[in-house]
Amino acid sequence: MKDFYQRLGVPRNASEDDIKKAYRRLAKKYHPDVTKGGKESEEKFKEISEAYNVLSDPDQRKKYDIFGAYAGGGGPGPGGGRWEAPPGFDFRQYAGRDAQGFGDLGDLFSELFEMGGIRHGPRARDYGQAAGGEVPVNGRDTFTEIEISFNEAIDGTECKISIKRGDKVEHITVQIPAGVDNGSKVRVAGKGQPGFGGGRSGDLYLHIRVTPHPSFWREDADIYTEIPITIYDAVLGGSVEVPTMEGHAKMKIPAGTESGQKFRLGGKGAPVLGKKGKRGDQFVIAKVVPPKDPPGEVKKTLQELAEKYPYDPKKP
Repeated sequence: MKDFYQRLGVPRNASEDDIKKAYRRLAKKYHPDVTKGGKESEEKFKEISEAYNVLSDPDQRKKYDIFGAYAGGGGPGPGGGRWEAPPGFDFRQYAGRDAQGFGDLGDLFSELFEMGGIRHGPRARDYGQAAGGEVPVNGRDTFTEIEISFNEAIDGTECKISIKRGDKVEHITVQIPAGVDNGSKVRVAGKGQPGFGGGRSGDLYLHIRVTPHPSFWREDADIYTEIPITIYDAVLGGSVEVPTMEGHAKMKIPAGTESGQKFRLGGKGAPVLGKKGKRGDQFVIAKVVPPKDPPGEVKKTLQELAEKYPYDPKKP
């Protein structure tokens, strides 16, 4: 069974922040842009991205914690797969009324069996004829999942997908609005299952999965990144070049900057869904990096300064 927690190296009770930190650490190590190719690294990155996509979404994580991962097969899991329960799992502990049935789990099971396609159950045509005649019956909604890149989520994109509607496969183009995030849902009106007897068609709902970026991460509409600065910039101040979603920007580093200090670039974040023209901010986290293997002369100078101008960092 796939163990997403093990892939990220976090315990099952890990917080959302711990999961984000674990992913960022691994993404920096295995991202294709960093490794410059190599199938092993590429496969590893796909595995940790899959784990992060599930564990970073509270609803998906809850289902995973209960039902485990899904594997290929003929059951009703996503993409035609079946749900694989964790070892020793006992469904009865989740029963709402008694130990023999599933109690109030109806809604949860309904969600699981609907993921990635058309809802199961009696055909809408059967309902239309149940009263002894043809009556209008609305079509059912269809649910599926698509994956887009971090940049596409920020800028918006156009996706071409194939979806089964009734007895036919239809190819449609969907506009993904700028500013969507991991877990966002996009509704495409009238592209679900066709109705009967004059009933309207259902809607298509796309569940958005965003591939994490090796350098940026999001918190709502705000974008975060981390930049290394020299000990000289930290002490004396200076100017550094900062990557943004629109290219690069110059940013001033004030004298006395501490490692971990945050700086805000107003309006450099992601578009805010539903609020035209409004964007979040970008926050830049400074990381002071000392020189590696400095020459003896530098070490000597630093030693002399330390002896002549000692200070206690624990004191304000």
